[in-house]
Amino acid sequence: MLINMQKLLLICAILFSITLLGQHDDNGEKEHIKHTDEKPGFEAVLSGLFIRNTEESITDFATELHLTYWTTHKWAFGVGYTIVFEEDSEIGHELAGLISHKPYKFLTVNVGPSFSLPNSHKDLELSAYVETEWAFEIGEFHAGPTLGALVGEEFRYFGGFHLSYEF
Repeated sequence: MLINMQKLLLICAILFSITLLGQHDDNGEKEHIKHTDEKPGFEAVLSGLFIRNTEESITDFATELHLTYWTTHKWAFGVGYTIVFEEDSEIGHELAGLISHKPYKFLTVNVGPSFSLPNSHKDLELSAYVETEWAFEIGEFHAGPTLGALVGEEFRYFGGFHLSYEF
């Protein structure tokens, strides 16, 4: 399978941003934790996305829901469910296992396996899932842009806007 230059540049950009943003000053994080009275817990994230399939030049829209449990202020695990509104009024369903890391209080990086569930026009597909969420406080909610990629039999990248709530 040949990887074209766009895919290679996108993968390099994602990996570079994760590496660059993952390096930070622990003093700022300690100050953030000291000012946070809440203990880690569950978080629900609802996202509106576009998903671009580069091989077929198709853009679909999707709604994504994550439910994660933060074990510390930096690490969480959880699941994601995405409903994809495909061409010809087809609906796709994807499930993801998530490991989440928060290198900064405004940035979350999610990684894990993603499974596109089979339907009438496709088989089960396994992909590697990488996503970044920038979250800015709006009252008790967090909101912001999200960008990511699914790397499997087909290469897809996605972006959109999310709203999250920690409880």
